[in-house]
Amino acid sequence: PGATQLSADPAIWFSPALLSQEQLARIRAKVPADEAAYAPCIGQVDEFDSKKCTFVPVEGDVLLETAVASLGRAWGVDVSRLVSGGLPVIRYLPGAPAVGKHGDEDRRGAVPNATLVVYLTDPSGAGTGGKTVFPEAGVTVSPQAGAVLSFENTVGPSGIPHPKAKHLVSAVPADAASDRLVVQIPLAHPAGAVPYAYPEHVSGAKKPGEHESLHGTDAQKGAYKSALAAGLSIAVAFMAAKAGKFDPADVPALEEQAKATGKFSAEDLTPPPAK
Repeated sequence: PGATQLSADPAIWFSPALLSQEQLARIRAKVPADEAAYAPCIGQVDEFDSKKCTFVPVEGDVLLETAVASLGRAWGVDVSRLVSGGLPVIRYLPGAPAVGKHGDEDRRGAVPNATLVVYLTDPSGAGTGGKTVFPEAGVTVSPQAGAVLSFENTVGPSGIPHPKAKHLVSAVPADAASDRLVVQIPLAHPAGAVPYAYPEHVSGAKKPGEHESLHGTDAQKGAYKSALAAGLSIAVAFMAAKAGKFDPADVPALEEQAKATGKFSAEDLTPPPAK
């Protein structure tokens, strides 16, 4: 009820006030206070100080089982895995840097057909950041406690990543009144089987050195820019950022280090055409 379609290609919908205030309060109350309950999110190991992942248990909690069942009915998916496995929660602390543009994938590298983002908190602080932005689709969504953002990740049931589904999360202001909390639910639509929601965090895995190139020290960001300015590949530039320095004499070693990670494609290792 009250859902607004923000984009048709890919399909992006915003459903305000989908969860009741009581359900919302229960989920927030069950978000762990113990730091030991958190682990690095997929692709975000280097940002653990500002972005953390955990699960909120559902099974046996009638109020949350009802909330999960309502999500299942609204999106036509089996939610039994969420009941048994819990709700995947992402916690962004005040001052968390932006999460760069990425397409969602799980820890096995599979792209979910769609993702639901349940906002648990309202934005606060200077500039009220923490927005979800789809640059290619021209869509920007501000968090709203109790609302659900849903979006396609693939081109129909094909499993092929949708070229316009990549998105980013803007930085959370350092003066935010609280953490930015969301429940993130991937949806799978397997051929010939019942669609289902599953309890796993999904995101885009960063390449080695990518974090340093975006959020590192001035030396790390400078090394990245120097390598790019020298006409080198993105793989070499990322490894220079990780090292925190760039010297043309180090290029062969940086190339070998990049190859050794197994994380870079042939395209990543190829220098751009000379201008």
